[in-house]
Amino acid sequence: MNKVVQPPEGGFAQATAIKQVEDNVWEGNFSADWLIGQTLNGGYAMAVGARVLGAALPHPDPVTVTGHFLARTEVGPVRCEVEILRKGGGSSSGVVKLIQNGELKIQVTGTYGDMARQRGETQNFEPIPDMPSVDQCVDLPYPANQPFRKQMLQRMAALNVRSLEGEPDGSGTWKGWLDFADGSDKDLFSMVMFSDALPPPVFSIYGPEGWVPTLELSVQLHQRPCPGPLRCIFRTNFMTEGIVNEECLLWDSEDKIIAVARQTAKYRLPK
Repeated sequence: MNKVVQPPEGGFAQATAIKQVEDNVWEGNFSADWLIGQTLNGGYAMAVGARVLGAALPHPDPVTVTGHFLARTEVGPVRCEVEILRKGGGSSSGVVKLIQNGELKIQVTGTYGDMARQRGETQNFEPIPDMPSVDQCVDLPYPANQPFRKQMLQRMAALNVRSLEGEPDGSGTWKGWLDFADGSDKDLFSMVMFSDALPPPVFSIYGPEGWVPTLELSVQLHQRPCPGPLRCIFRTNFMTEGIVNEECLLWDSEDKIIAVARQTAKYRLPK
């Protein structure tokens, strides 16, 4: 009881630290450092739940995690209630409810394994995207004093950045690079946050107008990342009556696919 799970050093690690307070109950603390305006980054908040499952289940590594965002999260303590659904030899599954002020904010379901013991065939039919190098890309045009922005290296192709400056290119796609601003190591749980770490790609069509709240985010983890920035593609494939499909692919600096994520969001134009 009162088991503390302290991740590796770094701002993200500190902001996702958790401790066990009861059987199947953990506590975390949502940090103001991960705010985008008045709202916490959804991938960051979901990563806290993913880390709880990694501590509660007998297998340490997330293979797939899915979060349903039910209400807006707030800076401050969060209670995480775990239900273990299955314990198997090669994998285990569970669900964690993230609760603040008695209200269910996010529900995260996950299946976990042990990547050190993972064996099997490897195939990859998604080509490495042709894109400018990290030095040739441009920082996002957002205020440097924005809390989330200060935690991140977020660089995108110049054409994409112009979309965020009011000249949308109509592509529905971002190409860029992501990393921690403090240079700290990235783990599998941070991939959940990085899967939600660029503006909605629908902004490449309409410009940076409106609100795009996430309804559901699902992240599939393939392997641990090596040091260095992540190459990324974020793209909107479909939008139907305001419901947006988004896809994210993350490669590490050795061009290994690390994570594939898909989310469903709403696109709400300003009145």
